[in-house]
Amino acid sequence: MASIPSSTLSDGHRIPMLGYGTGTAWFKGSGNQSIDRELIESVKKAIALGYRHLDGAEVYGTEPELGAAIKECGVPREQLYVVTKVNQGVVDIPKAIDASLQRLGLDYVDLYVSHPPLLAGTYCWLEIAL
Repeated sequence: MASIPSSTLSDGHRIPMLGYGTGTAWFKGSGNQSIDRELIESVKKAIALGYRHLDGAEVYGTEPELGAAIKECGVPREQLYVVTKVNQGVVDIPKAIDASLQRLGLDYVDLYVSHPPLLAGTYCWLEIAL
């Protein structure tokens, strides 16, 4: 696979312009605690093909598989750009990100996104979340 182009952010960090997501097709939803080895292998294959931007979300229920694939892939964590999104934890961002990091088995993510910003209710929530 050809190298995936990246964009340089204002702080000098680079973000790959093409990412591999673990949503829609892999959606497990709440309550499903089973580990999907097929998803882990799929993410590992994407990494082997050159993907470095990996996208997950709390609502997909796939953060454990994404984290397992990152651990098993053989590529150093700092070479990956990992994104996850808050959904249910929207009222307590620090608690939500800690829970996501625990499910991912990671110390940090590169980007943390409010998945459904409309759930915030008002723009004031966006300020409070900071």
